[in-house]
Amino acid sequence: MKIFARIKEKYPWISYVFGLIPFTAACIGYGYYGRLPVWETIYASVALYFVNPVVDFENSLIVFAEITAVIVTAGIILSVVRYAYAKVDHFFTRLSGDATVVYTDNDLGQEVGSKLSHGYTIYNNPDDDRDNLKKFRVEKVKNHILMFENDMDNVSFFTENEKKLSGSNVFMMLRDIDPSLLDAASKETSGLHFFNIYDVMARDYWKKNNFYDRRNEKLKVAVIGYGRVGKAIFKYGYLNNIYGLNQEIEYHIWGCSPSEASFVGGLHTMNGDSIVIHETPWEEEMDVLSQMSRIIYTLEEQSIALVQKVLYVNPDAEIHCYSENQAGLAQLYISNKMLAFGDLSDILTEDNIKKEKLYRQGKLFNYDYYLRYSNGQVPDDFERAADEEWKKLNGFFKSSNIARADHYWIEKKLMADGELEENSEDAWKIEHIRWSRFYYANHWTYDKVRDNSARKHNLLVPYEELDYKEKSKDGIYSDVLRAEIDKLVL
Repeated sequence: MKIFARIKEKYPWISYVFGLIPFTAACIGYGYYGRLPVWETIYASVALYFVNPVVDFENSLIVFAEITAVIVTAGIILSVVRYAYAKVDHFFTRLSGDATVVYTDNDLGQEVGSKLSHGYTIYNNPDDDRDNLKKFRVEKVKNHILMFENDMDNVSFFTENEKKLSGSNVFMMLRDIDPSLLDAASKETSGLHFFNIYDVMARDYWKKNNFYDRRNEKLKVAVIGYGRVGKAIFKYGYLNNIYGLNQEIEYHIWGCSPSEASFVGGLHTMNGDSIVIHETPWEEEMDVLSQMSRIIYTLEEQSIALVQKVLYVNPDAEIHCYSENQAGLAQLYISNKMLAFGDLSDILTEDNIKKEKLYRQGKLFNYDYYLRYSNGQVPDDFERAADEEWKKLNGFFKSSNIARADHYWIEKKLMADGELEENSEDAWKIEHIRWSRFYYANHWTYDKVRDNSARKHNLLVPYEELDYKEKSKDGIYSDVLRAEIDKLVL
């Protein structure tokens, strides 16, 4: 059945061909063998689809046509019923306050849509129509997830339907485009959010495989491969693996291009961490890999070769391999520190895409900054006020606040374990390191005069060089907002 479904999806016109088989057989049976006039032949052949033979004449072709006509008619009725059921189901789904629709042209989007708690998928095969976006109608729901294969299709769909999407939440998937460079990222008319599937994966990876329990060790982390996956894994490790002022984590990276090596190798860590770029292929540096605490292999090919070579020289290392098909890799070897990661069907959940708690935390952090700068007080309707301030931000500054929220659980856990005091100078230092890393990772550099358009910032300096007023901004200004933020710590 799956084969027929795939054939029908690839060649939709084939259904019409099958539908005409009974008519063709009946025409031959009535016209050629029954000697009926042309119009009587056509009328008698069509009547079979209504299970209503009008001519008392039979042969094997007509019997075949009668049977297949019933099948075709039944199929049409079932299709109409399914279509009507889907329309009714969609109508009642849209009545839900958190209804979500996924607009997509690929299997990944369909899979995400199938897991929605209240929602459905609108899918169109791009092979059927090259002008694919015109096939999609904006649904009247609170949440919209744009998951077209091509980044520009996602951007185009949003910009072409901006008025219809006004007042709703839009979650746009991007693979290659930097959202901070998009004009659409600054629109106030819609709650526009971005998610990169590799960023979602990397964030999920480091949340589940963080170094919190090993924060006092000297760690060496190898990232092999610097494509989409490798870049995301390093980026979120660099941004979120900040546990203390005296930590020492060495990141060793293989696979950078010359320009990437220059940028990544020049990133400031602001503490005892370091970044080492390797130009020699990893296969020729087994002596270095033998010293690693964790080896993260981000390429699909040669993973078995890597695992076996590393196990020979470093049987105690954690070996984490990216694989969209994770079946059995970790069970093949005697090491109990093997891990396969990267199954997007598990990672791209509704919660991970919407990140409602994370976004709300980011909004509250941003509003706290706003109140500090304006020397304001928290109003009774601070949620509405926080939303208004949030909509004024472009993609970069939204991402900056979300990055703050993404790391906040570590800060709270350090406080719970008695290693950090709330609003202490050590807490401010850690937050300044995290904030600086986010800016460095997004190509900002220091300058005496701040210039957002040129990505220059006067506060990208060691914490000790800041005056007290700037240092205190790394804390949380409002106790009311702090309480709300703390409720959302995952």
